[in-house]
Amino acid sequence: MTQDRFFIGWSWRSARGLTWFMAAVAAVFLIGLTGLSLALGSSVDDPGGGRFVGNRTVTGVLLANPLLIADGHAMLLAGGGKFGVQAQAASLDGKRVTVDGFSVQRGTVEMLLVWGMHAVDGPATPPVEQPLGTWRLTGEICDGKCYSGVMRPGSGLAHKACANVCLLNGVPPVLVTTAPVQGSQFLLLADPDGRALPDALRDHVAIRQRMDGTITRVADVLIFRTDISAAHEP
Repeated sequence: MTQDRFFIGWSWRSARGLTWFMAAVAAVFLIGLTGLSLALGSSVDDPGGGRFVGNRTVTGVLLANPLLIADGHAMLLAGGGKFGVQAQAASLDGKRVTVDGFSVQRGTVEMLLVWGMHAVDGPATPPVEQPLGTWRLTGEICDGKCYSGVMRPGSGLAHKACANVCLLNGVPPVLVTTAPVQGSQFLLLADPDGRALPDALRDHVAIRQRMDGTITRVADVLIFRTDISAAHEP
C-alpha cells in the first residue's frame, strides 16, 4: 500500500520530505537579501562627519545673512526646530552681539542653534568682503542646519522634503560642491543682491545643479550669489 504526501491547512508541520527543501529556500532567500542590502549600502555616500559640539556663548559682529563673525570665524545661525532667526537678526545687523546657542559642525561648516542674542558694548568692526570673481559651480543645495549634523543623512533625495521645510522657514541654504572652491566645499547661498533666495529654490534642492554667480569671502566663509531660476542639472 502506498502513501501520498498531502497538505493539511490547520497543521503547523510541513509535508514529510519538504522540510529540508524549505530550509534551503529560506537560507538562500536570507543570503540574497543580505547581499542586496550590502550592495545598496555600499552605493550610498557616508552620511557621517556631522557632529554636535555642545553649548556655546559667542560674541562677535552679526550680519543679517544671518552670520556671526567672531575672531575671523563665521558661524551660520538658525533657530529651534525648522526655523531661521532672520527676524531677530535684522534689528542687530552690523552690531556687536552675544549669542547663546548649541553648536553643530561638519568639516568647515559650523552653525549655532540660537537660544538668545543681544547687543553688547564694544567695537563692531564689519568684516572685510573679498570679491573672488565669477564662477560656474556644480553641487547640491542643502539646508545648513541638517547638513551640519542635526540630521543623518542631511543631504540627498532622502532629505529633500525635510530640507525644503527648513529652507522655506529661513534656515540658511548651503551649496555643497562636487570639488573644493578656494579650499572649501560648501558655500552660503544668496541671491545676486546678497538677500535670501526666493521660494523657487525648493525645486533645486537635493538635486545636483549647475549654476553661475559671484563668490565673496567674508571671514572664513564663502558666499555664492546666484540667480537660482537659472540653475539646471548638469
